[in-house]
Amino acid sequence: MHAHYGAGGDGGGSRRAAPPKGDAGLYFLGALHELVAIGLHRPALDALCAGQRDIAEPPIDRAYLIKILDEEISRQFGHPLRPLIELVLNAADAARAPQPLVDVAVIDGRVDVSDTGAGMGLRAILSRLLIPFATDKRPGIDLGRFGVGFFSVLGLGLSDPEGFSLHLTTGDGIEGWAIRVVAWPSLGDAGVAPERAADEPERARGRASPELTAALMCSVRRIAPLLGTRVRVTSSLLEAGAVRAYLRDALHFFPASRALVLLDGAAVNDGRLISGGRLVEERIAAAPAAGADDPPAESGPRPAAASGPRPAAASGPRPAAASGPRPAAASGSRPAAASGPPAEEARARLAEGRDGALVARFHVGGRALLPSISAATFHAGVKVEACLALAELALIDFPAAVELTEGRDALKVGPAFTAAATAFYRRLIQLAAESGEGRRARDRLAEMAAQISALMLQSAGWDEVALELARALLGPGRCMVNPERREALLGFLGPSVADRLFVPESFWAEREWQPHLPGERELLEDELEFDPPETLAALARRRGDLAGLPLLVARAVSPHTTMVALCRGRPQAGAGAAARRAPGALPSPGALPSPDAPARRPAGPLPCLGTRRLLLIRDDSAAVRRPAGWCDRYALRAAFDRASGVREADLERDLIVGEPVDGAACAALRPGERTSGGDP
Repeated sequence: MHAHYGAGGDGGGSRRAAPPKGDAGLYFLGALHELVAIGLHRPALDALCAGQRDIAEPPIDRAYLIKILDEEISRQFGHPLRPLIELVLNAADAARAPQPLVDVAVIDGRVDVSDTGAGMGLRAILSRLLIPFATDKRPGIDLGRFGVGFFSVLGLGLSDPEGFSLHLTTGDGIEGWAIRVVAWPSLGDAGVAPERAADEPERARGRASPELTAALMCSVRRIAPLLGTRVRVTSSLLEAGAVRAYLRDALHFFPASRALVLLDGAAVNDGRLISGGRLVEERIAAAPAAGADDPPAESGPRPAAASGPRPAAASGPRPAAASGPRPAAASGSRPAAASGPPAEEARARLAEGRDGALVARFHVGGRALLPSISAATFHAGVKVEACLALAELALIDFPAAVELTEGRDALKVGPAFTAAATAFYRRLIQLAAESGEGRRARDRLAEMAAQISALMLQSAGWDEVALELARALLGPGRCMVNPERREALLGFLGPSVADRLFVPESFWAEREWQPHLPGERELLEDELEFDPPETLAALARRRGDLAGLPLLVARAVSPHTTMVALCRGRPQAGAGAAARRAPGALPSPGALPSPDAPARRPAGPLPCLGTRRLLLIRDDSAAVRRPAGWCDRYALRAAFDRASGVREADLERDLIVGEPVDGAACAALRPGERTSGGDP
């Protein structure tokens, strides 16, 4: 039995010669879009499934149908090999317990994907497999959600029409079917004149994409009954080494409980490619809000048969598309075959969390045993985005309820995405508490959490858990400072303040933590008491007891306009100023300490520190109170020059070629003069 409509390369209605009448197993031979038209038209579909020889031509606009098919074939995924992943996911959905297996065999120019699960009958092939966006996948449960995996593979035929072919054999245990798709008719195809077939490869080069789509040829044959599905893709673009590397990289975190993927007989996702680390599963408490994570417009509503595996030909429900309105060339909607149950039903299934639909998986730590494996985000076990900037190995697998972009190369932020991100941060807290690591390890964990938030999770959920992370990982009283300011602060405040400093290692961590941690200003307020700001010249006149101030006046370019503030360490007893003041309050000048004040934190070796508004001078520093010898004078001069903004190169030149730093040399200096003779 066979139907033959065969459009020409221009999508017109020219008919091809009929296939041999003695070939009883051949059900269809012609253009692929003609077979799709049969699947869209209920009377033609019923006639072909019933084995009728002569089938009326479906009244469907071919130009519009070819346009839609071309869109789905030519613009599916960001990575050219991603269609092979879709074949693996379809096989994983069909694979059966207790140990579902998906077998992938790769050689140069050919890839085979096989499973022994529930195959398809002819009606399922025509009404599900060959209709874009008509799928029996369960949203959030099955992985091939959009029903376009088959068509995405055909994109290889547009890129390599001469070497492409797709051969699918499938069966539901009662019957078996073979489908073959090529980008042009070959010499061996029945019903094709040899002289025309020989000219097709040359004419395929340079054609527009719609013309290549219209030229895709398909045959459907009935074969011996079998159970399972095998898809063989042949193309000169399939280089064996590149395909194997891509499949290992994309599927090494695919859950083995869903299906064990065998690549040339060796398991890819059994954990052997990662050594060490911690793998945890986290059930997301919050289901996606209504309308937040709805399928995108491109996916369309799902058909009513989406509650189970691929339907058999004898028992599967008839697709609603076959009786729907015919697609019109002027309309912008999809063919009626894409209709299905409302989105509320899909959301209800997601809210129930059946089959682990809202379970996220995290792997933290360890090391990869392949160079291509790095920190990355995953969607239902398939890699989406790699993060090469992160030194640690962090794998975050989002549940299937999280939506992907059309190119399958990015995750859409929504309630389910944010819930998974928040669960990951809290899992980091739990892992840190269980491991009992010290402060250095916890600081590194806080750094990693912020980098993951910025580079991998789009800062989703970070504001909700940042303070909780800070309390658990950093502890109380920690302040974030820039790496460039760490040494200056330690020299000014003393080494005892080192435990209070959190120094982010990257710009991303600094960006994420900055709104949630106190900074340098709060640290200075908490550690020091301040006098009111005044000019350096006025301070030198007011505090004649500080012998180091005249040296600073001599070093200043303009002591009458240089704003400074005296400060000293706060008493060690009692709560700090940061605990008594509201966050963000301006520093209030403190009074001089009383004679019976408790012991204060000792000053560091640097007596001066520059800030954005003024220059701080510690009156409890020995170099400021009474400089004695070369060491104190050099510390006073170098600290003041650095705080005033003098370049480090000029400081080094002054030290090497300048006059010796001693009391006589400093006393002879006039205000604004440098011992090196350079510009002040």
